[in-house]
Amino acid sequence: MSGPWPHAQPPRPGGAGDALCVLPPLGRMDSAQWRVLADVAASGGGELRVTPWRSVILPWGEAPWPADAGARIRAAGLVTAADSPWRSVTACTGKPGCAKSLADVRADARAVVTGSAGELPVHWSGCARRCGHPRGTAWVDLVATPDGYELNGRPTPYDRLAAALTAARTTTTPASQ
Repeated sequence: MSGPWPHAQPPRPGGAGDALCVLPPLGRMDSAQWRVLADVAASGGGELRVTPWRSVILPWGEAPWPADAGARIRAAGLVTAADSPWRSVTACTGKPGCAKSLADVRADARAVVTGSAGELPVHWSGCARRCGHPRGTAWVDLVATPDGYELNGRPTPYDRLAAALTAARTTTTPASQ
């Protein structure tokens, strides 16, 4: 087994013959996104399977994929690209759900992650507690502070986060947590 995952590798977003793996960024979907997936699934195999890795598999029956299935899913804000930077991005609850959080880390991640790339997982934390960070693996550590963010312990201006995040995700140095 290779990669940062301590157990089974998560499925990669995208099509694999008779199934499509869809990744909701940060593992969250709203009701409109669920409706799109349910509608696309209904025109094929009629099933949706939620995985332990916060992705959804649409198994496909004998019917051909609807020509617009991928476009509809992507338009709903869901990921179908195997090389998406969202594959290994996590975040704590952040503001407004956590009183200790110093930032809305989920909104900040959505604004920055699409401009970054790399293989190492990245975890966005709203405070120094780092709730929900990866265990037993190297990861990029982004922590909100009263003055902005620290990336692997170094203050990083918000307008430089995407470039700094890409650089950090391509190193093999584990976070010191």
